[in-house]
Amino acid sequence: MSSKKKATKRVHSTPASKKPEKHTTQAKGLGQKNLKVPVWIMPAILLVTAIVYAQNLSAGFVNLDDDEYVRNNYLLKSFSNLKLLLTTPVQGNYHPLTMLSLAINYQISGLNAWSYHLFNFVFHLINCYLVFRLAFLLSNRNVIISFVTALLFGIHPMHVESVAWVSERKDVLYSLFFLAGLISFTKYIDTGSRNQYLSSILFLLLSILSKPAAVIFPLALFSIDLLRKRKLTLKLFIEKIPFFALALAGGILTIVGQKAAGATGTANFSLLRKALFGFYGIMMYIVKMIAPFNLAVFYRYPAANENLSFEYYIAPLFFVLLIGIVYYSLKRDRVFAFGIVFYVINLLLVLQFLPVGSAVIAERYTYIPYIGLFFIVGWLIAKYANNSIQKSFTIIVPVTVLFAVLTWKQVSMWQTSTKLWDNAIKNQPSYKAYANRALIYREEQNFDRAIEYYNEAIKLNIMDYEGYANRGNVYFYLNKPEQAFNDYRRALSLKPDYYPALDNMGAEFAMQGKYDSALKYSSQAILIKPDYKPAYSNRALTYMKLNRNEEAIKDWQKFLEYEPEAADVYNMIGTCYQAMGKYQESLVPINKAIQMNPVADFYLNRSYSYNGLKNTEAAKQDALKAKQLGLQIPADYAKSLGIQ
Repeated sequence: MSSKKKATKRVHSTPASKKPEKHTTQAKGLGQKNLKVPVWIMPAILLVTAIVYAQNLSAGFVNLDDDEYVRNNYLLKSFSNLKLLLTTPVQGNYHPLTMLSLAINYQISGLNAWSYHLFNFVFHLINCYLVFRLAFLLSNRNVIISFVTALLFGIHPMHVESVAWVSERKDVLYSLFFLAGLISFTKYIDTGSRNQYLSSILFLLLSILSKPAAVIFPLALFSIDLLRKRKLTLKLFIEKIPFFALALAGGILTIVGQKAAGATGTANFSLLRKALFGFYGIMMYIVKMIAPFNLAVFYRYPAANENLSFEYYIAPLFFVLLIGIVYYSLKRDRVFAFGIVFYVINLLLVLQFLPVGSAVIAERYTYIPYIGLFFIVGWLIAKYANNSIQKSFTIIVPVTVLFAVLTWKQVSMWQTSTKLWDNAIKNQPSYKAYANRALIYREEQNFDRAIEYYNEAIKLNIMDYEGYANRGNVYFYLNKPEQAFNDYRRALSLKPDYYPALDNMGAEFAMQGKYDSALKYSSQAILIKPDYKPAYSNRALTYMKLNRNEEAIKDWQKFLEYEPEAADVYNMIGTCYQAMGKYQESLVPINKAIQMNPVADFYLNRSYSYNGLKNTEAAKQDALKAKQLGLQIPADYAKSLGIQ
């Protein structure tokens, strides 16, 4: 009797938040509380992952968002821009920690991509470790489940996009804090530790500041509650209030940013199609997890006038099947229920029930959601092997070899833009793949091939206003104004506020000497997009043609706000002052230009200013310097300075 009373006292003295008997009941096969983790487990995961991604350290940038995030982002170039860097959304996303990390990369390697890839690589390895720790906690220290979950996370081909793409820094960084938050919350459930609870809130904040997708975190917590068999009490919801508050704030910022960037809504699709797109995503991501073949950087929506394939119509039935599995699992081990619920919850924001962006699915969206599915796979292998690590290797080793080879191959696709889009055209032909490949041809001045690929892009999507505008740019370079005008007009008929086409129209009018029209279109572009640098440049050049140099100077100065290291713009300001006869004032910006980039053109321009000031000797020295640097001095001017 006395021993029983003592046992009863021990149970009742345990705080409610620390009752594993009530809140942490484990699924069958998840016991192994005293199993020691072999020392080779984590090094093996990290080594295999490092090997398959190693070649990415020598990759460059690609012509998919990397320009906006890095190459043309003046905010990265100096920490004097720190305030703007931390407050300016990029492509509709507010993620200051991500941008800060990219700014650090810029200070390390400038526009050499190696350090950017190194950071992504390291963050991914850290995430592999965190996935192992999370699975280890959730599985009640089951080594096989944890090992399989983390290994698949590290080497699955569908995760390459998140790691190998510089612009997806936000994915690996937000996931780091997201996973740390899940780990802390799981520890809070298991121990009742207030510090772990507060840590999970802090990690959520850091995750949201890295990528807005982290706002789904509070819902993901319920999947852990489900696995732990926690009852849906009022306390369970109250403890989530701080998480939902942070998610709400992050969600509002995201919606505002996405609308400003024009990334929300797809009016051309019916409600039925949007629903089918969502169910299709749920199904296809699982299909791609099992059979990760024919991968590509872009998966297009079916065109509005295109019949949907069979897969779209069976996708809702597939979802019903998942619901059945969840229901059945709830009555038994709960592993399938947890894995599927975790998977679906973390996909909710990108399932295209409310279309965002231009892709029906995207490989990067699987980075966190797949953890739930990998956990199921790990549980199945552990069950098959009866928790024997040696026996489990009969499955783990061949799967690892297969995925490692596929991932290595997929990583190689991200070495250059050319490889990336050639692979996309081969595996998932789309207007975006052809258009981006055409852009490469244009940069190589292979204009015939560029037009050919833009034609293919437009065939696949006649509503692609960017395709028309970009083909118009090629015609502009080829001095075919009529074709250029036609394409710009077509682009603007599809999207009247498409500011690049407006500005390009202005540039084409300026080439034709129709300066009033040129000013009209460039000004419209600036009105729509006040930070669009090319429009300020084009309008300034037009003002200079009209001898309206004071207005030109204002536009050049505005340009410098967005690109303060543009030496040629300082030189152009000096030219404007020269045209106004203000030679002394012209020396200040030209000197700045020479200080930043001492090229021949700038020295010759300063020579003109000195000559205007009657300082013949200084003018002669600068002209000689320009000649020394390889510039041909105009004969009349050289003669006037006594230069032979």
